[in-house]
Amino acid sequence: MLWNRSLIMIDEETKSLWSHLLGEALKGPLKGSELEALPAEMVTWEAWKREHPQTTVLNISRTSRNYVKDFYRNPSRFVFAWVKDAQPYAAGFDMLLKNPVLNLKLEKSPVVVTFDKESTAAHLFSSEVDDRSLMFVADKQGRMHDMQTGTTWNSNTGVAVEGKLKGKTLKQLVGIVSYANTWKKFHPNSKTVGPSE
Repeated sequence: MLWNRSLIMIDEETKSLWSHLLGEALKGPLKGSELEALPAEMVTWEAWKREHPQTTVLNISRTSRNYVKDFYRNPSRFVFAWVKDAQPYAAGFDMLLKNPVLNLKLEKSPVVVTFDKESTAAHLFSSEVDDRSLMFVADKQGRMHDMQTGTTWNSNTGVAVEGKLKGKTLKQLVGIVSYANTWKKFHPNSKTVGPSE
């Protein structure tokens, strides 16, 4: 089922209808209820296996076309988006291709958005480690370093791999890949973010 050209889910127990973009029941006994959002990734199998070599996979039948990098042929059509402190935000894929590490100081707390152009994986992390705000700079592919300590971090997992903070992990926050026009339809007050934020 679709609503505003976006997926609608149905739960088995109550038959309530849920918007995957809002995480909210739109119709049925649970109307108005919200699901707890968890971080997830939309990434190529090759990139996932590289970061998590022990992963196994559940092979289920496909019900739709393959989503491959060709899906992102026109990056301006897509955003990586999230809601923080009740305010929706979106970062365009076209902008993220030029800025694979994006430091943002939002209303109440700083975050960093990372983007891997090979796998088209985007991540949202809190920039705070041990009550200290860090600023990040893109390093080599899949890596970044913070300007305060020079520690090198894996920009896909948020784990510090070399330097003073080695072993620390940035807290991953919930973000979602969406068509830009669909995100705007569901979140008309969304703020578009960029390097100047």
